[in-house]
Amino acid sequence: MAYKTTVPEEDEGPCAATPADLREAVGHLCEVRKPNDNKLVFLGRVEGTDNGALAIFPAGGREAPPVIYNDDFKLILHIPRKSTQVWLGKIHGSSRSFWKLGSLSKCHQREQRVNFRQPVSLRANALCINALYPESARGEAQYYARLCKVVDVSLGGVQLRSQDRYRPGDHLLLTNLWLDESQSQPFVFTTQICWAQPVNKVETRFGCFFESMSIRDEDRLCAAILEIQRLDLASRSG
Repeated sequence: MAYKTTVPEEDEGPCAATPADLREAVGHLCEVRKPNDNKLVFLGRVEGTDNGALAIFPAGGREAPPVIYNDDFKLILHIPRKSTQVWLGKIHGSSRSFWKLGSLSKCHQREQRVNFRQPVSLRANALCINALYPESARGEAQYYARLCKVVDVSLGGVQLRSQDRYRPGDHLLLTNLWLDESQSQPFVFTTQICWAQPVNKVETRFGCFFESMSIRDEDRLCAAILEIQRLDLASRSG
């Protein structure tokens, strides 16, 4: 697994999360991490609020790990079509089913670039669907599909390598992507390219964020990432 982190600005600091912030978080996917080393504890979903705290349930039907009251944790919140939010908080309650994270504060803007990514090496089909976005500056009245390589995946998006010359702002439909062989069907993601970086004279690396996804597919994505991590750990220990 890989992490990208940043160094805080000296004159920046966290600010208290508002009731509106808490309400907006409900229903969305999140990562719970240790604040010091950024180690991922579990992937989950915010299911509700209670006296200024968030109830977070682990994804994939797994149990919440045991935890000590008042321990510090970091919450990485993924809301579609919005920048990733990073919050700091303390444990206000827990059970085998959920954690209650309170005393929440939102981190500064630079820290919001922190992003967990699970490395993979998978093939998929990328279909340019700019024609479905005629109001976009990159709207085009044509469709074309190409084979691409998915090199990492997170709750917020994917990174691709392709020989095609997509540009930031392009909309792609990723199809025939098997993240986890135990899944009954491949994933289909609607994404938008947010950055492009040449790898060599032939290939370019693209960062894409997910535009929309059903709760069912979000839960499938969490389960698939957890399974990939399990297999990675098993191969290393073996």
